[in-house]
Amino acid sequence: MKKVGMLGGGAWGTAMASLLAENGHSVVLWCYEQDVTDCIARRNINERYLPDIKLSPLISSTNAIGDIFSHATIIFEAIPVSHMRSVFELSQPYVQSDHRFVVLSKGLEQDTLLLPSQIIADVLGNATEIAAVAGPSFAHDVALKFVTALTVASTNLSFVHTLQKLIENHYCRTYSCQDLLGVQCGGAFKNVLALGLGILDGAKCADNTKAFVFTRGLAEIALCAQSLGGKKETLYGLSGIGDLVLTSMGHLSRNTYLGQCLGQGKPLEMITQELGTVPEGINTIQSVYQLAKRNNLDLPVFAGIHAMLEGSMDVKEFLDSLITHHFKTDCL
Repeated sequence: MKKVGMLGGGAWGTAMASLLAENGHSVVLWCYEQDVTDCIARRNINERYLPDIKLSPLISSTNAIGDIFSHATIIFEAIPVSHMRSVFELSQPYVQSDHRFVVLSKGLEQDTLLLPSQIIADVLGNATEIAAVAGPSFAHDVALKFVTALTVASTNLSFVHTLQKLIENHYCRTYSCQDLLGVQCGGAFKNVLALGLGILDGAKCADNTKAFVFTRGLAEIALCAQSLGGKKETLYGLSGIGDLVLTSMGHLSRNTYLGQCLGQGKPLEMITQELGTVPEGINTIQSVYQLAKRNNLDLPVFAGIHAMLEGSMDVKEFLDSLITHHFKTDCL
């Protein structure tokens, strides 16, 4: 049995804590919300984020962030990217040289345009050892022990193998990768494309049309990944096209659902109030817009999704812009 820390008591952090506990590991789960901490402590249930899942007694909850670092040296994090910097600044006094981190977050920080692993390194120092776990994995399905496959990525292959042994079991398979940045890019940018595909679905666009946007959007994800130091080949794997297929077509995707509601004409504020959260794609599209300007990237799909979210373009205008755009090649 290993001792593991988990920063983030949302659905994904809780589901991964359940997976680790299923493998016999002791997990301390740091929750921002006091009611989530109390509910887990009293009833072994995360009523707010995974209400129908009974949690293992190997999972304990806390609001004291220092508890995580005194409990374990391997720390998973599942924090929304917009809050990552502040959480790691709060963690900084408790971090020791032997602490290693595993990124579960998906997104790109606005203004800095840093990926999650880069945010951690920026706060804690470049010597910090970091990995990422990504792939097509709805939290609820993982918590229900449905068969799932994940990519584990780090520049240190020994750390990858350690994590694979920690995570793998009879319903979860892992694959190794050393492209830490590319794996995170797939997880970040697929949320934006899922938003756009949701808008088309809500507007009752044809399947041909959605396939067109899906494919060209995947090419833009690869272009963004390369601009941030990732490899386009990584986008063919679980953390790339695998996660994109799940998020844009799966019935549990909040990004796709938000897009569908927008495509039906519902106001963004009303949808986010209904969801009780702002899906990561909303934050990431702003970062993609900044990235395209900074690196002079030609991203007609992402630019159109940004314009539709801003209200400066409707679905017909978006599709007209793609039909008339001069695409250079039909490949990644």
